[in-house]
Amino acid sequence: MKKVFLLLILIFLSAEGYQLLAASPDSLDHVQLEEVVVLATRAGVNTPVSYSNISISDIRKENAARNIPAILQTTPSLVSFTEDGLGVGNTYFRIRGTDATRINVTLNGMPLNNPETQEVFWVNLPDLSNSLQNIQIQRGVGTSTNGSAAFGASISLQTRGASSEAYGEASTAVGSYGTFLSNIAVGTGISNNGLSLDARFSRVLGEGYIRNGSVNHTNFYAALSHYTEKQLIRLSYLKGVQHTGITWEGVSEEQMEDTEYGRRYNPAGEYYDDAGNRLYYDNETDNYYSDILQLTLSRELNNNFSMNAGLSYNHGYGYYENYRYNRKYSDFGLEQQTIDGVTFERSDFIRQKLMENDYYVSNLSFNYSRNKLNLIFGGMYSFYNGYHFGKLPWIKHNENIIKDFEWYSNLGEKTDINIFTKAEFQISDIISLFGDLQYRNVRYEFSGIDDDLEDLTGNFIYNFFNPKAGVSIRFDNENQIYASFAVGQREPLRADLKDGIKGGAVSPIQPERMIDYELGYRFNKTNGLHLGANLYLMDYNNQMVQTGKLTDIGYKLMENVKDSYRAGLELEASVPIWMNKIQLDVNATFSSNKIKNYVAWFDHYDNQENWNWQGQIPKEYGTTNISYSPNFISAIGATWQPNSAFYLNLMGKYVSKQYMDNTSDDTKSLDAYFVSNLSAGYTFNKTSIGTLNLQVFVNNILNKKYIANGWAATDTFADGSTINYIGYYPQATRNFITRLTLLF
Repeated sequence: MKKVFLLLILIFLSAEGYQLLAASPDSLDHVQLEEVVVLATRAGVNTPVSYSNISISDIRKENAARNIPAILQTTPSLVSFTEDGLGVGNTYFRIRGTDATRINVTLNGMPLNNPETQEVFWVNLPDLSNSLQNIQIQRGVGTSTNGSAAFGASISLQTRGASSEAYGEASTAVGSYGTFLSNIAVGTGISNNGLSLDARFSRVLGEGYIRNGSVNHTNFYAALSHYTEKQLIRLSYLKGVQHTGITWEGVSEEQMEDTEYGRRYNPAGEYYDDAGNRLYYDNETDNYYSDILQLTLSRELNNNFSMNAGLSYNHGYGYYENYRYNRKYSDFGLEQQTIDGVTFERSDFIRQKLMENDYYVSNLSFNYSRNKLNLIFGGMYSFYNGYHFGKLPWIKHNENIIKDFEWYSNLGEKTDINIFTKAEFQISDIISLFGDLQYRNVRYEFSGIDDDLEDLTGNFIYNFFNPKAGVSIRFDNENQIYASFAVGQREPLRADLKDGIKGGAVSPIQPERMIDYELGYRFNKTNGLHLGANLYLMDYNNQMVQTGKLTDIGYKLMENVKDSYRAGLELEASVPIWMNKIQLDVNATFSSNKIKNYVAWFDHYDNQENWNWQGQIPKEYGTTNISYSPNFISAIGATWQPNSAFYLNLMGKYVSKQYMDNTSDDTKSLDAYFVSNLSAGYTFNKTSIGTLNLQVFVNNILNKKYIANGWAATDTFADGSTINYIGYYPQATRNFITRLTLLF
């Protein structure tokens, strides 16, 4: 399959090779061709959905060696959090309370989500933001896109286009806790024959706020582009190398009182020697190597008709390495060991859980625009195979077990066919109608043995039809209202399906379905004043929500709830004041996120001495709050820019109380928090070596000791008692980053 896909890329290049001697395009034409690349997956000014556009200047003002979730933290309804406390290591977000497995992400119109986890792990693509020219976030179901279903939002990323002239850029950032970023970029500009070459290399290092939160990342991006008056063809390559200390376990309140590390404590890799001394394994790491090759073609066929086609190949290889203290041999399918007459039933192990995957994608879309009609037809085919296996590089008490003993392996294969049609029709100068029809066919197959030695064999087929419709009414150039409804359906994750298979479930976890209703108002003036309000109701059937539990490698455990909803009001405003030298940006989301007639199931044991498992018991809770869904989220920022060379930005983010499971139990909740950041930048133009840009970032300037995420689980006992297990992820107190960039 890999050879076939690479051959298709070569054929694609050869078929267009005759264009390489054509005249160079007009700069306006090349901007329009860049937009065609993402046109099929993005909302326009009349599309009746709630969305935000983030420009390259916005990205640069927030970009301080942190991952994309931290950069987007000021956008409406978004909550970002990080495991390492700084946003340099593993970083995540939720939008409208929905986690990353429900947020569709595309890169240049092609899917970026891993088909098995349905999530983008941003740490696998370090410093990706420096290669982007813009981002669009659509909240809710949004419009049809490629890849996994969008249940909370869809995010469209577009890499930078070629510059009209040759350029060079070098950047270095240093900050608290050993944070270091080095970045260099060069570009040839667009030559007379339309060719350009752009390349960027980044290195990110850091110790992390949390113990063992170290990072050692590299990123390389290169793009070979060719422009003509009517066509853009681009071959791009993105490589990410990620080495991160494991930080997913979280800490309890008691552990945050650790005498050595305090709230920076992390139990990962902890073990005890024969004398009882506490030690830490020095290679408790998460490692991943990502290669993404994309070939895109955008062509204007005539004044009304354009085409975008793409091929993408994503290859990933990675592994976790853990020290497992005092574990049974039987956990790994091994017999007990007898050494010098002593029989050991338990031992310390170093384990590696590895995966290797290949993801092939082809997509094609056509855009027809004439008079009052704008029509888009698109489709995608993808094939994914993911190989999972585990090895034991070291065993403390070992008589005859071979090195790198492989205790499990399994294979997953997934195909996804996606076809959609979108239409916008201007029935009058005021009213525009929108329609969107999407069909997805998903086939997913497992085979092999899982890490707990259970057989993993299953075959699943899903067919989804997702209609969407809406209307936009533009009263004048400034005032617009819109309304829409959209149906979204989504297949379960690999983790959810395999747990059902191993549990012998006749009917494992079910696909979820949601109807999204949106009603909004936008006001825009040419002076930069923007006001927006959006009402939404997301009505679910079989919604998959987080139980609050995690697997031993940090994956979220999910469950279906039959009847639930999310309803809210999103408000946003951008207000220029004081002769347009100060820009005030404010957004707030008020929401209610409920499960009706919720029944929780708890593991039940005889007592706290013997711990004999007696199955699970249910408990009815009635109407409860959905986990990790705060009722109020707000961001406020003020930017003072007295001239083009200097800016000063002050930002504050408030997130209300969150529950870590679905029982609305206050003992398993996260307190509300407010965090504020300060950034400033000054550009020194026309120096002897080029243009210098100095930026300073002060994060959490009020030095708050806050917690942005956590997990929770509960066990019950025959005498009616319970035990709650809670893990928290403390965020860094006040920290600094300074960045110096040279442009030439």
